[in-house]
Amino acid sequence: MYDSLAGRRAVVLGGSRGIGRAVALRLAEEGAHVLLTYARSREGAEATAAECRERGVEAEALRADAGVPEDLTALIGHARRRGGLDLLVNNAARGLERPRAAVDQRPGHLRRAMEVNLFGPWRAAQLAAPLLEEGPGGSIVNLLSPGSRHYMAGYAAVGVSKAALESLTLYLAVELAPRGIRVNGVSAGWVEGSQGERSVRAEVSERVRPYVPAGRNVSPADVAAAVAWVCSGEAAMLVGHTLHLDGGFGPAAWRAVLDPLSPAGDGDPPGSPAGPG
Repeated sequence: MYDSLAGRRAVVLGGSRGIGRAVALRLAEEGAHVLLTYARSREGAEATAAECRERGVEAEALRADAGVPEDLTALIGHARRRGGLDLLVNNAARGLERPRAAVDQRPGHLRRAMEVNLFGPWRAAQLAAPLLEEGPGGSIVNLLSPGSRHYMAGYAAVGVSKAALESLTLYLAVELAPRGIRVNGVSAGWVEGSQGERSVRAEVSERVRPYVPAGRNVSPADVAAAVAWVCSGEAAMLVGHTLHLDGGFGPAAWRAVLDPLSPAGDGDPPGSPAGPG
């Protein structure tokens, strides 16, 4: 438990399902009051808010599309009326609905992905900054993706927008740190049990798992734990950093290509009794 999060007020953009839900629940467990948003899944958002309240904190679900500036203005205004804002978690994302190669991507779909994945967090940070600097130390966490640095088939709309958001994280971090606001990113590998898994193909989890040196895929709870730590006072000197959370999958990627005993060859998966892991 991070005592520094008790009583803090958090906004979680995209907090109704998957990773966002796990983040909202973890912050509630830490004693933070939670305002979570949804664009379409009202039932899921209300259920998540109810679970947060069961943990003894204030919690509310509010409809706010991260890609609509007016919704974000209303959201931050509501946060002010609720008592202020200490933590902003930008989790809302679009772009997996119509996976296409980059050269086949349609302008409208790419534009919508950018509106939600880049301009939404950008605008939310601009609006939230005056509130965040009023408290004992504000924190913004942007949920990023390894697809911003590594090619993933059909992922261009998300990958490009998340790459831009990763760059924005750095710029906001430098500019807002003197105002007492820390800005960081959390980039998770393949997250089993997330909305991303359901949007692509669930069997990808089975295909990825043997290549993860840690022995299992990342879970939404793992991401939530990382976000809670980044927001806490324990990470007071973490500024402008992207925390990569993938169980070692990224560093081991070339092993699958070069090691004849890796799953790409004829041997056993890394970490198995007969393998070299």
